[in-house]
Amino acid sequence: MGRLTRLSTRTTAAAAGALLLAGGIAGPAMAAGQAPAAQAASSSAATSDDCGPENGQQAAKRWIPVLTPPFGADKADQGSWDTENVDTSTYDECQELSSITVHTKGGTASSPNTVMLFHRGAYMGTATNGSFGFTPKVERVTDSTVRVTFRFPKDGDSNAEPTGTAVSTYSWNDDAGQLAHEGQLPPQLIK
Repeated sequence: MGRLTRLSTRTTAAAAGALLLAGGIAGPAMAAGQAPAAQAASSSAATSDDCGPENGQQAAKRWIPVLTPPFGADKADQGSWDTENVDTSTYDECQELSSITVHTKGGTASSPNTVMLFHRGAYMGTATNGSFGFTPKVERVTDSTVRVTFRFPKDGDSNAEPTGTAVSTYSWNDDAGQLAHEGQLPPQLIK
């Protein structure tokens, strides 16, 4: 049989955060690609040092299948997410907040991308309510904050060289047990 794992306060907070996010309470940036609460809680079973159980590549392979397809649920036959060529440089299963950037399989520069957010290895959802073109710049600001600089074409820009930028900051609030979003989103994501 399975072994019983004692969940830490942080793991419980992560599970509570996943439940809140699944209901859309944390704001519009977290509604798409949510992890089922039971899976989020089980995937965040803490080790002795309170880190998630998976490295970035393992987390990507596990959670990419729950994402809405790159071009939307109604266009699932038009493309899929690339589970092999993901950017895990800002993922750390021991950090309060980290991320994985996912690209469209076989895509071009303007093909859809998404940023998956994790709290100590537990999948919390995506940074936006939909996918977006052009690979963003994602940076760790602190162990609980990630900054995403989105790129988009302004009027008159070529698709090869977009000049528009929108900067968003995502933070894990340990006291509230949830993610917070501040900043701008690309125009195509504002509805």
